[in-house]
Amino acid sequence: MKNILLFAFTLIFSSVNAQQWLQVADIPQGRHHPVTWGIGGVGYMVTGSNFADNPTRNFYRYNPQSDSWTNMGLFPGTARSFAIGTVYDSKGYLGFGLASGNNLLTDLWEYDPTTDTWTELASCPCAGRRHPAFVAVNDAIYVGLGDGFAGNLDDWWKYDMTTDSWSQLPDLPGPGRHHPFQFVANGQVYAGLGHNGPFIYDDWYRLDPATDTWTVMNDFPGEARVAGTQFNHADKGYVLSGDGDNHSFMATGEFWSYDHTTDSWTQLPSHPGVSRWAPGSFILNDEVYLIGGLNRQAQSLATTTYKYTLPSTVGLGENAEVQFTLYPNPTTGSVRIDTKENFDALRVINSTGQVVLEQSGQTRRVDLSAFSAGVYHLQLRKNGQLLGQQRILKR
Repeated sequence: MKNILLFAFTLIFSSVNAQQWLQVADIPQGRHHPVTWGIGGVGYMVTGSNFADNPTRNFYRYNPQSDSWTNMGLFPGTARSFAIGTVYDSKGYLGFGLASGNNLLTDLWEYDPTTDTWTELASCPCAGRRHPAFVAVNDAIYVGLGDGFAGNLDDWWKYDMTTDSWSQLPDLPGPGRHHPFQFVANGQVYAGLGHNGPFIYDDWYRLDPATDTWTVMNDFPGEARVAGTQFNHADKGYVLSGDGDNHSFMATGEFWSYDHTTDSWTQLPSHPGVSRWAPGSFILNDEVYLIGGLNRQAQSLATTTYKYTLPSTVGLGENAEVQFTLYPNPTTGSVRIDTKENFDALRVINSTGQVVLEQSGQTRRVDLSAFSAGVYHLQLRKNGQLLGQQRILKR
């Protein structure tokens, strides 16, 4: 009877939460481990394993206005699954993974959507690996963890975009692992969770890019997990779905946000259905889209796609109560800041949580004309503390 009541509660909880997720167009082909990007208000899905569990080169683009997918041809590199990617400065980056013949990869690629072109960058001098951590900040890509021929890895590497070169960083101060979760918040790299053999982790770490030092953070408060998806948005990090602490599906597709100002987590409404193993996700404006993955309960690849509207202002902290006005908003160029508050700096953060502009002084006008269309957040700061934040729509 206890199990029946628990199952009924789970169904009710899942049903209530699922009401805040909306179904959109199915992806063209089911797949797990897709690399997914949201760039300039458009979504992308590339590579991953298909229904036959074979690595692919397929490349698709999603238009949210028409709610439709377009075939973009083939990725020019090696077909792969267990790859990883991120977005930086309106470009997509993809690398690593597993190719046919049990070939572990170390390559790195850049995709420019303005010209629809791919560029192969310098390969990592590290060991080849499947599904490592992979994030970008301050003109650099940070890669670590994953599993290779030598087992689960704890090493970390930095790719410098300005010099097209790699350097090794200090190892993670915890066990090696693969299928971790990772994101950037407040210019810092966060990583953890994942698994190593029978061990599924709930630990959490921060890497400071300025000093290349690691800090152990509070453990993740939810069920230990592996192989979900993650993203950062307006200075908060998020983890979504994945397998639970027994490396099988969770009854709900758990969704959590991370506040770096308090080193704390908040649970959000789960996505519909059971959790998915190795899905993807991308952000378009203030909405996150859940893409693909494997439904372990049904043992089938998911094609159903859902979206969820995220809070438009996040990460303000307890003292960030200053109100101010931005106009015009939406804008095609500059915006004016109207406030009586004394501030000494401002930041503009894009929809993936990256600081794209930082200015000191009481600047009252900010030029966004060179930025891509999309949602941004403007923060006012004083003495290094956040005073307030407002959403900007750039057209």
